[in-house]
Amino acid sequence: MTPYLLVVTKRRDDVFGALFFEGLPAELRRQIRVREFGHDGLVADLAGASAVVVMRHGLFSFGALSAAAGRAGIPRYYFLDDNLLLLHHEPEVYGPYWAAYTDENVRRALRGFEGVLLASNSLVEYFAEHQLHDRLIEYPPIAWPVLRPSVDWTIGPDRPCRIAFFGGEHRRALFVDLVLPAARRLASDRPIELVLVGIDRGAIPASSNGMRIVHLRYDVRYGAALDALARHDVDVLAHPTPPSRNNPYRNANVLINARSIGAVALLSRMPPYDTLGDPPPALLVDNNVGSWTAALRQLSSDAALRRDLYARADAYCRREFNGAVNADVMRRLLRTHASPGPADRAARVALAGPWLARDRAIFQAKALVRRCLARN
Repeated sequence: MTPYLLVVTKRRDDVFGALFFEGLPAELRRQIRVREFGHDGLVADLAGASAVVVMRHGLFSFGALSAAAGRAGIPRYYFLDDNLLLLHHEPEVYGPYWAAYTDENVRRALRGFEGVLLASNSLVEYFAEHQLHDRLIEYPPIAWPVLRPSVDWTIGPDRPCRIAFFGGEHRRALFVDLVLPAARRLASDRPIELVLVGIDRGAIPASSNGMRIVHLRYDVRYGAALDALARHDVDVLAHPTPPSRNNPYRNANVLINARSIGAVALLSRMPPYDTLGDPPPALLVDNNVGSWTAALRQLSSDAALRRDLYARADAYCRREFNGAVNADVMRRLLRTHASPGPADRAARVALAGPWLARDRAIFQAKALVRRCLARN
């Protein structure tokens, strides 16, 4: 049996599965199984795995998964790309979802784990400083393919400047407060088209006064969402960031998004973007309407600047997010942990199966309810 690592996530095709595992070399992808927690064959996949990687919020929300794997003697790793241990201090922004992620709870939950994969060096430093685990492994995102290789950098007076939003829920209000009025000001001088992913139509009035608005539905499938955005020939990807204690621990995967769709990134001047280099691979602005207006006006009129920013972002992604580190990590884990034989797999099913059956049934029922609510 070919050895494989099992990655357990909420959705196999969301941004976390896609950005951190889809870009691995083909020979490694054949040895990485990304599975959803509610997957019917999860027990069999778990039993045959050389090791299991528990993704992000799954440390607590996947119920008995970690305990079941530990009880069955399956080597365990945890993956994290945000500092959830600080987000739980900001329920006014992120809600109550991360309440369990205190230092002590995470330290206790990680006992018996072989290691922790972390998406940024600053996150590695936080885990080390707070002694959350003694084996910390940096595991950055992997750049997505370029979906729009041919870009017309000159925006003529009759073509709209296309400004897109493609970000998390915590950024949407800031987009409405900062970027929308800036785009309206610019629309008095030239045609503007806003391409908005996931922002409710009710939050933004209909197109008017030189500005057209295109709403795209929020698609949790990362690749499909980027494909849809790339087809709109976006010029600027606007990515406003609210203040948060988590910001210094994020990675700059927004550059991956912008590069992939053939756009330049316009970012708030705050961590982690204010430490990306000099000159930076994006245009940075302060969080006020005047700064966003000036930046959008500059980008809409300066083709050379946009071409230069895109080239810097492309170079940054090729250097920092080329997947070489990730491939080395996966190969090392596969070398370290042997594939279980038939007797071990049978024992794992007997030990882990009963622990997971109830949790999986509950998880699947909740997913069904979410799908029904989404259709209504």
